[in-house]
Amino acid sequence: MRLIITHTTLLKLRPVDSSTLTESQKINFPLGSRLIIQNYEDYNSDHYKITLAASLGNGKDKSMVWYVYKPHAAIVFSDREFATVNLSTDSKLNVRSSPSVDSNNVIYQIANHVDVELIECTYNQELWWLAKPLNDEKKAYGWISGKYLKLYTPEGCSA
Repeated sequence: MRLIITHTTLLKLRPVDSSTLTESQKINFPLGSRLIIQNYEDYNSDHYKITLAASLGNGKDKSMVWYVYKPHAAIVFSDREFATVNLSTDSKLNVRSSPSVDSNNVIYQIANHVDVELIECTYNQELWWLAKPLNDEKKAYGWISGKYLKLYTPEGCSA
């Protein structure tokens, strides 16, 4: 399962107003972030209680269990995510060896409207996805900018 951040938000150690928490008891996540979760529950009408696949935080505030504001997150019941390359022109999308814009790190290009499998994301001035074209075993995974993707779930619903 994955937690998808739909608005910039905080993961919190307790489901309380964030102003009452210390800096180490909350973690800021930008729009588009994805986290692998082991479990979740509706804690109350405003928050999900999530159990992550790995601990986040520091020292005594390190935990696998966090709370997230429901209107800022979505739960996807699949570890695989998919997208369609969505360029404004019929140009091609660069696939890079690292999540940054550098003319020396382009490893290949993907045509517009091609479906891709996404396996992980990171944030480096913008959202980047580690991805590769579907049904093309010869292509390696590489980093592509999230701003050129239209995400969808395996069932075809927009995430």
